[in-house]
Amino acid sequence: MFTEKMLLENIRSMGIKNTDYLTVHTSLKSVGRIDVSEKSGAEVLIDALKESVSEGLLMIPAHTFATVVKDFLFDVRNTKPCVGAVPCVAVQMANKAADSGDDTCIRSVHPSHSIVAFGKNAKEFAWDDRFATTRNPMSGSYGKLYHNNGKILLIGVGLTSNTFIHAVDETIDTEVYKTLVVTMTDYDGKTWEQTLNLTAGPGSSTFDRYTKALEEADAITYGKIGDADSMLVDARKCFEVVERIRRAEKGMN
Repeated sequence: MFTEKMLLENIRSMGIKNTDYLTVHTSLKSVGRIDVSEKSGAEVLIDALKESVSEGLLMIPAHTFATVVKDFLFDVRNTKPCVGAVPCVAVQMANKAADSGDDTCIRSVHPSHSIVAFGKNAKEFAWDDRFATTRNPMSGSYGKLYHNNGKILLIGVGLTSNTFIHAVDETIDTEVYKTLVVTMTDYDGKTWEQTLNLTAGPGSSTFDRYTKALEEADAITYGKIGDADSMLVDARKCFEVVERIRRAEKGMN
């Protein structure tokens, strides 16, 4: 059975520093049995991750892409993430933080790819998502991983879960194939209409093809977190590798 302390040691052993900007995609089930005597398994993992970057920032995806294309609504408090148990618990934490006036934990306001940020700069980090007109702009939370020399931790999942790669693709594939108008609701109940432009690009199912190039660029570190096979990806190196490959494929200089 894994305790929070054990998971923290596993996380740190992968080379994560307490000042890092870190986003995490995870399969909670893959971690194995977690000590839930005091809190849920998701809470234990989130708290271990928070402690691992205690002087930096933790970003947990709270994506709603599966629902926004159906109902064209996003409510920062109530729209449930479609990407697993850990994101759902992170949203609950953000709601509690908002109610108590704690701005070190906040969910960003983005119609399809919101995140929950934890850290002293969480509010500032998440703010620009509300102005996003595409799913993964470089001016938003995923782009800020690049600008802050961030890292992507994949726990029990592979590169196909690395949403950051979509941000790289958006710098290459700018053609809009569909536009949605989404009704947004903020923490204070304010509502507005927001345009979301969907751009073309390779599906996430193709991302494994970058593995060898990322390994050659020393952009991936492998390890274990609990029972979960995990990998840590350097965001800046990942951007450079994927951009180079995509430009070559499209015949761009």
